[in-house]
Amino acid sequence: MRRRGPSAGSAPAEERVPADQDDEELPPPASLTEAQLLHLREHGFLRLDRVATTAETSHIRGVVEKLFAARAGYEEGAHFNFAGADDDPAAPSFPQIIAPHNYAASLRRTDYYKRASAIARQILGPEARFGGDHTLLKPALNGPVTPWHQDEAFRNPNSEYREISIWMPLQPVNEVNGCMQFIPGTHRGPILPHRSQNNDPRAHALEACEGVDLAAAVSCPLPAGGCTIHTGRTLHAAGPNRSTAPRLAYVLNFVIPPVPALSPRSFPWLEEKETARLKRMRVWMRRGGVFVETWRLVKRTEPRDYGRLLSELMRKASRLRTLCSRRKAAEQ
Repeated sequence: MRRRGPSAGSAPAEERVPADQDDEELPPPASLTEAQLLHLREHGFLRLDRVATTAETSHIRGVVEKLFAARAGYEEGAHFNFAGADDDPAAPSFPQIIAPHNYAASLRRTDYYKRASAIARQILGPEARFGGDHTLLKPALNGPVTPWHQDEAFRNPNSEYREISIWMPLQPVNEVNGCMQFIPGTHRGPILPHRSQNNDPRAHALEACEGVDLAAAVSCPLPAGGCTIHTGRTLHAAGPNRSTAPRLAYVLNFVIPPVPALSPRSFPWLEEKETARLKRMRVWMRRGGVFVETWRLVKRTEPRDYGRLLSELMRKASRLRTLCSRRKAAEQ
């Protein structure tokens, strides 16, 4: 067993958002201690036993279970198989939904979301913004491994990022059902070389192919409603789910608005990607989804970021043109 980390102290799914306090528990803290901040700065990750109330955790679990059951966002590429090719029936199953708040707005109306936002501002500063959310479901008994990777390896290489992710399990997690694991200190290093999982460009997942010191890995078991916090460069992974129940997690991402990279870099592992998810997304965008996505982007943009919004819309348009050009070239 790996050593445990230090405990540093398209379907509507709307229900009543639970209050921050019930008869049995007080609200979790909405800020970190200096010791916790120091741990995050030194190691690149932090484990918290409690960041959401029992009522909030239960509410979020109920919402995401309904989204997975309805395959919300599948046609637009938001719902996909993280561990393998969507169009391969033999691939291991690991469903993920990107931006579930698009299909269940209550996810951003909980006191948990407000609490997480306050913690993000404490870590990143007042410029911290909501960067997105996603939810993951590892099936019982044979939920596959999440390979070692850095989140920034999924980002645009032409920009520099400062970001954190708050990973909250919706049931207790340990090494049996796939708790988070980290390699301390990797956040201070570069983006490592990555590749598509199993060298299959049809798979969404990435895996670091150099610089992974498994002997240094730290496991972070948690109760439901606890969380881990990690930076965009911290190497992390999660083991398989060998339990008899599905493992659900909900992740919030917060960012400082990215800036142009100081020196050119490329992520060839992204350039090779050709997933079924991307194909569905292109079809959906051409059929009018571009207007839906634009409206979503406008809704979640703060007034202070309208200039950045215009740049983001131009970037997305350029990306869409590139994807369409690749498709035409492949068909010829």
